Amino acid sequence: MIEVYLGLSLLIGLIIIYEARYILSAPNNPVTPVTAITSIIELVWAIVSIFALLYLPFSKWQILLPTFYITHNVIGWIYGFWLAGKLTKQNSNQLVIPSWYAKFSFNFGIIYTVLGMLAIIAF
Repeated sequence: MIEVYLGLSLLIGLIIIYEARYILSAPNNPVTPVTAITSIIELVWAIVSIFALLYLPFSKWQILLPTFYITHNVIGWIYGFWLAGKLTKQNSNQLVIPSWYAKFSFNFGIIYTVLGMLAIIAF
């Protein structure tokens, strides 16, 4: 089962990279159906990562993969709630993802993918 988690981690890392590139290529970095779908996939993966962290026998290095992902998601949720809280009723349908956050996500996706590859090699 751990092999499946590690393999899917690579796919999730690539999805994160794709989403960040998509956001950066769109004018004004809007929230779109593509970003909504990738965000749902990432939320599901966060839940899977929590269960994996609790029930899968990771090695010392492999445990970094779910821990790193969960931490990234919690920070993202906190920032997202803060960002949404700043919206007023007039601009509530104009949520924009800041470029710096998309760049941060892009870099996270690269690091997460590489970490996933290393976790597979360590397996």
